[in-house]
Amino acid sequence: MIDLVLPTPEELRALLRNRKHFRGFEIVQEALPPRVILDQSRYFPTSTPLTYRWAVPHLIVLGEEDRVVGSIGGKGLLPGEEEVELGYNVAPAYRGRGIMKQAIHLVMEMAKGDGLGLIAHVAPSNLPSRAVLTANGFSHDATVSWPVGFALERWRWPSPDQHGPPLE
Repeated sequence: MIDLVLPTPEELRALLRNRKHFRGFEIVQEALPPRVILDQSRYFPTSTPLTYRWAVPHLIVLGEEDRVVGSIGGKGLLPGEEEVELGYNVAPAYRGRGIMKQAIHLVMEMAKGDGLGLIAHVAPSNLPSRAVLTANGFSHDATVSWPVGFALERWRWPSPDQHGPPLE
């Protein structure tokens, strides 16, 4: 069983200094996003609980081991947006256990409650990520080309055929 834990602003600053412990939980190697992600999330608009919730990564806590084993969250929500881009990671030692499938499901419930859709950009070669998105009801929406021939698949939830009327 996993829990998603949203660090407070003070805890977020502490994670930039100490990446070994959080609220008494051991942080597994490679469970946290890169420092730049933690640091940049401090500069997104976070003046409301909604914008904070979608700008700061939630830590994935594996309860039976009292360990932080990954992170998941939005990459920032600007006023008027109806969907948020999702970023996620599980420490290599904990991959293949269904942890991310559970974490994405919990984030989907949060997004549903906030009236938001989710998107994720994934390298075509990242089969595990594609599989976990598919298992959670995401659909491949488009392939986005970047300079120098780099491309990412865009996955969306709910899928375009599941969208109801636009959010107001």
